[in-house]
Amino acid sequence: MHKPIFRFIALTVLLGFTTAISNDDFAKKILNSHPQADRDGDGVLSDSEQTAVVQQILKRYPQVDRDGDGKLSDSEKQNLIRMSANRTKKTRPAGNRKSPKKDNGPSALLSQLGLKSELDIEYRKNTSQQRNKLDFIYPKNKVHEQAPLFIYIHGGGNTGGTKNAIYNRSSLILKELTEAGIAVATIDYRLLGQGEELGFHHLFQDCKDALRFLAKNANRFGIDPNKFVTWGTSAGGSKALITALTGSDFLPGEVSGAGTEHTVVGAISFFGATTYVVPELWQKRLERFPSRSQSKAEMINKPSDGMSPEEIKALVSADQHLKSDSPPILLVHGDTDPVVPIELSKHLHDVAKKRNVDVELVEVKNAGHGFSKVRGNPAEPSMTWDETQQLVVQQVLEWVQ
Repeated sequence: MHKPIFRFIALTVLLGFTTAISNDDFAKKILNSHPQADRDGDGVLSDSEQTAVVQQILKRYPQVDRDGDGKLSDSEKQNLIRMSANRTKKTRPAGNRKSPKKDNGPSALLSQLGLKSELDIEYRKNTSQQRNKLDFIYPKNKVHEQAPLFIYIHGGGNTGGTKNAIYNRSSLILKELTEAGIAVATIDYRLLGQGEELGFHHLFQDCKDALRFLAKNANRFGIDPNKFVTWGTSAGGSKALITALTGSDFLPGEVSGAGTEHTVVGAISFFGATTYVVPELWQKRLERFPSRSQSKAEMINKPSDGMSPEEIKALVSADQHLKSDSPPILLVHGDTDPVVPIELSKHLHDVAKKRNVDVELVEVKNAGHGFSKVRGNPAEPSMTWDETQQLVVQQVLEWVQ
């Protein structure tokens, strides 16, 4: 090996550079150093959030854009990540100086709201990812003999996100529902691309196991296993639908046996996927994000547990489970969402009409993924985030009462 080439490789390894960086990896690393960029609190950076934080950083560090073209090449992205990491290190207190820790996490918010909770409950045997945990928040007021249960499932593109998202921007829901005598649970599930060999259906299986665990422990928590309501955002929206539309023994996992029977009386999906078996509905995303779509497809389109990718995708598609006796569904979707096109929600709405299922679709005008403002459109989204939260509260109260 020639010395110049060797020195270049050594420098690349030393600085942590690679020849290319995927958009997902870039977003994750930026999120680690700039958590405030996650404006909708779903645990993942949308394209608009990523653009906004990059623009802010470039204003402060214009030298990162070395060629001055207004775009970030792979090497410029790597340099930005390195600079962000160095900035984070510099702002941390020195090791020999002990500063009081400020609790800004779930415990602080729950204490502020006067709510009793049990956090990080293991609902099935944890794997190396250590994600099979849930939080349970007790009702603030005793209204029901057995409290209805509201279950939140986070988004994150099936590769990220956390159950803590509900604490970041949905405290209104926590406050309103617990005061109305409704318990709340928020769950984590295993993710793709985390070093564990998974089929796509295993993520949904985890969510079903969480519901089975909650039903099995209904007496412990004082809840009614036949009054569950599920809500999910983005990738969590698809899981909220599947957990609601399928039976207690669907995708059997580690939690089984007597007492796991449960009934979901309603499901809410915010900008979530409703089908994986009608590829033309995803066309807008494929055109907008070809490389990202391809990398996600490679993760999803894998055979597992003796099933083909086609069989797995049918299992986790809500449109394949709609029946005349399915519980009511509320779909809320931005009309110009490029990540999960609104055509997916419109499709489920149309299928539901044909099968006489109660499915309502609320379109948020001038809104992208996460109801964010659409780049290049001066108009504001027709609903604020708080207004969508009130919509959730109103619908849940209607279903459980």
